[in-house]
Amino acid sequence: MPARKKGLPGCREKLLGYFKKSWFRYTLGIVFVILATVLNSTIPDLLGKAVDVFNSENGQLADLMRYVYLIAGCAVLAFAARFIWRQLIMGFTRTVEMNIRNDLFTHLQTLSPEYYVKNNTGDLITKCIQDTTTIRQMLGMGLVGLIDVLTTNVVTLFYMVKTTDIRLTLIAVIPLPFLLLALIKLRAEMRRRFSVVRIRISEIAEKVQENITGIRVIKAFAQEKKENEQFDELSRNKWRAEMALVRVFGLINPLTALVFGVVFSGFLYFGARMVVAGTLSLGAFVAFNTYIGYLMNPINRLSRIIQVWQRGVVSIQRMDTILKAEPAVTDSRADPSVTELGRVEVSVKDLTFRYPETDVDVLRDVSFTLPRGGVLAVMGPTGSGKSTLLALLMRLWNPPAETILVNGLSVERIPLKTLRSDVGYVPQDTFLFSDSILDNIRFYDERISEEEAVAAAKAAAIHESISEFEKGYDTVVGERGMTLSGGQKQRISIARALARRPGLLLLDDCLSAVDAETEHEIIGNLRSYLKDTTTVLVTHRINAAALADRILLLDRDGSVAALGTHEELSRTSPDYIRLLEITEKGTQEAALPEKGGVRVEI
Repeated sequence: MPARKKGLPGCREKLLGYFKKSWFRYTLGIVFVILATVLNSTIPDLLGKAVDVFNSENGQLADLMRYVYLIAGCAVLAFAARFIWRQLIMGFTRTVEMNIRNDLFTHLQTLSPEYYVKNNTGDLITKCIQDTTTIRQMLGMGLVGLIDVLTTNVVTLFYMVKTTDIRLTLIAVIPLPFLLLALIKLRAEMRRRFSVVRIRISEIAEKVQENITGIRVIKAFAQEKKENEQFDELSRNKWRAEMALVRVFGLINPLTALVFGVVFSGFLYFGARMVVAGTLSLGAFVAFNTYIGYLMNPINRLSRIIQVWQRGVVSIQRMDTILKAEPAVTDSRADPSVTELGRVEVSVKDLTFRYPETDVDVLRDVSFTLPRGGVLAVMGPTGSGKSTLLALLMRLWNPPAETILVNGLSVERIPLKTLRSDVGYVPQDTFLFSDSILDNIRFYDERISEEEAVAAAKAAAIHESISEFEKGYDTVVGERGMTLSGGQKQRISIARALARRPGLLLLDDCLSAVDAETEHEIIGNLRSYLKDTTTVLVTHRINAAALADRILLLDRDGSVAALGTHEELSRTSPDYIRLLEITEKGTQEAALPEKGGVRVEI
């Protein structure tokens, strides 16, 4: 019987691992928590004895001062113990928060595009920021508070029995079981309502992220009011979820105060009678009064502690949805001995592909061979699978086995790091990071010198534009490169890919925002800059495709409509000839002035 596959460690397993590494520190912190609680709980007993000395006819000032010093000593030692456990435990939980957030972010880097298609960005951001903080609070003040409450109650009950009659102690503790039962009953409802709050927070985070990213579109269509209305509705949903949570929490403290108010009134009556009757000393009466307050305070805090714990449990469960998610694309079949590719040859054989959980083929029976240093142009209508083909070449998605070969080796046999380290990719949706132009080109790769980055920028025909900026290559482009034009962003992205000197260069319609002359210059530069680089160029422009060694024309259903050189297809492919005619017609129309002397640009 085959062994069951062991899944990825979840949040609980990771937290347990952190505790194992720092168990002594945390245990020592708990010892100091108990010590501080015991010292604080001793003070009412000392106070009661001091009152008895003061109230005694034979009381001496020296005896009274001895209790004063003891009370002061307990206070100082409790302060020191509290300071130490905060350093030990709070410092540990801050480290846990940092580690779990780092682990979460690292795991996100391993997940495949499929995961990000199914999960919204706002929810992931909330889990990375708020849920990690909630877990830290649970391990910190949540666990410390629970230990503190238990210790306080045990020590308090001990002193209450020791100081007074056990019957009075029983009267004081009668409410405790009923209050604890009520808290247990409310626990599940707290967790459910807090889960709803977390979902509403994620929705707001998603909306904010979407609006900031698409602010130009929002302003261009004057949709600010509509967006504000949608955000207001999301905020109201969050408010309603939080008010539902508040209504549960709002039951606990008033209920506790009511019950202990009744207990306190009863003790004042019976305790005062015992003092008058001489069966209870005044000091014991004062101490017992104080201890009733000590019992009431932990119960009040217990509601807050349960709240923190329920939030922590929900956050751990939410974390598990990420940490236990396994990447769809892995190195499970890879050969670790393949550490570099060098010059790349690509062979695609009968490639048919559909995205997971869909029933439509995006690519159908696609076959071609691209020799080392060759240039292949991929053309076709929108939705014909051009971008999908590039994604499969670098295994962002898993292609069917043995359908894509790189240097004669099936692509799934090549470790992902080896494959992608030798791929230069420029996506259709250009993305720049909020950093300097130089760092965007180097992409934090220390092996790329500034001179090599400048050379790549020149090859991408962006060097002159960069030089015109006041800070040149040190210019910070802003989030997603919003301070640059579309053409500038595309050319910087091209420079980023070229700077790596890749063995395989994938260009996904990345010249759409530049004019034909600049496009021709860039493609010419590519041939001289990357002489031995194998290139796949997705384009809609005949002029760009004509510069390639071969052209792959895809049909709307993802099948191969034609494959050959520009000259061959110009003679033999009806689909390619039709593209030529459309392009030629568009060029002619662009040259004709309309009324008023305005030219039509294609």
